[in-house]
Amino acid sequence: MWQNQTQNRSDLFGSSSSSNQNNSAYNREQQTALLYEQQNDLRMEELASKVSALNRITIDIQNEVHGQHAILDQNANSFNDFGASFATTVKKLNVMASQKLGKSMCWMVSAIVILFFIVYFILTRMNST
Repeated sequence: MWQNQTQNRSDLFGSSSSSNQNNSAYNREQQTALLYEQQNDLRMEELASKVSALNRITIDIQNEVHGQHAILDQNANSFNDFGASFATTVKKLNVMASQKLGKSMCWMVSAIVILFFIVYFILTRMNST
């Protein structure tokens, strides 16, 4: 009798073992979907941290570039000032060299500079040995 009732129920509502199988398959699918979702969340967090690191690096590079540009501008201004000063000095030397007294002054200054380098060379040789 008990088996007969179970058979009637199975016929009426479907097999309980088949519904358990359907439920377990549905649960496995849900667990798999949940696992994929967790993996995706983890990958997204990793990607976000890498993007954040790249953002910091690019900001640092940008700051460094701005600093280098400022240094280059300062150097360009210094060289321009030196060039103007040197041009003025050369003009004054040309004026002095064109005069008779200036030529003898140029020879004397040249001799002193050459003598200075000779003494410097001799002293450095003596100190190095």
